[in-house]
Amino acid sequence: MEIWKLSEKVSEISDVIPYYFFSLFLSCISFSVVIIVFSGEPSWLRLLPVITYSFYVVIPYLLFAVPLQIIFNKRPRKFNVFYLLIYTVLSFVAVFLFNVMLFRVEPTYLVKTQLYYGLSFSAAAIYWFWDSVFLQRKTKIS
Repeated sequence: MEIWKLSEKVSEISDVIPYYFFSLFLSCISFSVVIIVFSGEPSWLRLLPVITYSFYVVIPYLLFAVPLQIIFNKRPRKFNVFYLLIYTVLSFVAVFLFNVMLFRVEPTYLVKTQLYYGLSFSAAAIYWFWDSVFLQRKTKIS
């Protein structure tokens, strides 16, 4: 009987996994476009940075946002402002760590820039939006 329940649970989770990857993919592409708009790249150079930035963006999203997304999907609520607030707090941490560790930006300089706050909020809002569209719905798991 226990094996049957476990098998059923695994089946339910495997049905949702493509939605996690799809929302992650769309979030990475969307956030890369936001980065390019903030940076002011010439229009003929925009495709290559979208691909490059997407590879950089996927790591913080996988480490910070996806586990939180899995927790939130246990009690799905579309476009919940509280979820956006939590995504934003974690986004500030992720953008800070990512910039300090990867790009060797001085921490005191980073928190004084508007770009830091703009990117942090944009990353959270984009992921929250795609999460709400694809995953925050009543599923068999919840």
